[in-house]
Amino acid sequence: AGWVLTLAAAGCAAWPGAEPVPGPPYRPDRRDYAAFRSAHPELIEPNYLPFMAHRLQTDDERGDALVLCHWPRDAMPLRVYVAPPEIPEALQDEFRPREPDAYVRAVEAALAIWEQQLDGLVSFRRVDRPERADLEFALIAESAPLPHPELQVLGTAPARCRVRGRHPDADRLRVRFEVDTLRLYLADQFGLLAENQVQWVALHEIGHALGMRAHSPIPGHLMFEQVRDRIQVSEGLSLEDVNSFESLYRLPSGTVFGYAPRDAPRQDEDPTPPSGPPLLSLGPYVDPRLGFSIRVPRGWTRLETAQGMVAVDGLTWDYSASFQVVVHRYDSIGEYLERYGNYYLRRGTLLHFAPIVVRGRRGLQGLIERPDAGVAEEHTLIESGDGRVFVVTADCARGHLEAYLPWFRMTLASLEIWEQTGAP
Repeated sequence: AGWVLTLAAAGCAAWPGAEPVPGPPYRPDRRDYAAFRSAHPELIEPNYLPFMAHRLQTDDERGDALVLCHWPRDAMPLRVYVAPPEIPEALQDEFRPREPDAYVRAVEAALAIWEQQLDGLVSFRRVDRPERADLEFALIAESAPLPHPELQVLGTAPARCRVRGRHPDADRLRVRFEVDTLRLYLADQFGLLAENQVQWVALHEIGHALGMRAHSPIPGHLMFEQVRDRIQVSEGLSLEDVNSFESLYRLPSGTVFGYAPRDAPRQDEDPTPPSGPPLLSLGPYVDPRLGFSIRVPRGWTRLETAQGMVAVDGLTWDYSASFQVVVHRYDSIGEYLERYGNYYLRRGTLLHFAPIVVRGRRGLQGLIERPDAGVAEEHTLIESGDGRVFVVTADCARGHLEAYLPWFRMTLASLEIWEQTGAP
């Protein structure tokens, strides 16, 4: 619900004889990533590296080049210029006026977060004139543009990957990475944004100015395209945000991720479901924050979340099946369903919902089919007995449910819940 705040992606420029590709961006899949990953073991996972690539239309017979561009190491620290905004009285709250320098400090705080969370991989220093800067921030004290009644663009970071020609390395091009002025709007339809909200927008746009061409496909990441309603500062970069930028800067600028076909889009292949008995990880995932441990299927990608964990068969942005544990503070399953029951009923067709016992703990388990998405979801709700409800969700393509069910059931059976006192 509510209107959407949009954080704009970077722009893209071409090399001699090449043009930026119009239309929707090429969406990579796990096959593209697997081919690239085999040649680059230095990548850190999980990541969304393929979505960072600039797509350029070239004369290469293999298709349009997908190029990874970023600042060279010897450009660090990047020189930054931030001028205090001029805030018109019409925007100010007469009882709580905002100081222009507070917005400058918000940008400085965002730059510091990038330095800290990337362990110094990137660095910045302030300069006193815009002509000396690599990155110039324009803090615009006016309402952000509304390209659509439900969209408001709070920031832009136009970046260009200038390709100068071939490189002696076969899978690399000679490039120069450039960024125009980063524009951050300080107001929305409700008035001036809080300093921490401007800090969040700055965090996102700095990501584009460091080399992120498009957006992460996963909501919750700093580099996801949209945030809903009045945004708040998150804890900074997610694990995948950090991994993606560290992987980007481990590769030489100009590295070609791959080639996108120019003709008909590639047909999606139906991934092969698992066969044989399920195999779980040798050691469990242990979450001391929330009081549980679980063994996930061997070879699956595992990721910690704010309220639990998720494991996927594939990549976090392209997978065949997933298994997720989320911990909520409710005294009973009944209390939880009073709040969220309609959510499950709206998701699709409820095939069954029945009591279940998971390692001696009371639970309910239901299977939902979503014909629109071709997906089957198994939801298991478990009472901890100490004021928590564990929500376990497993999903896969409807036609692969029979193959994945033994994996889901064995993973669920490995879940151990410890008693906790106090809120998780």
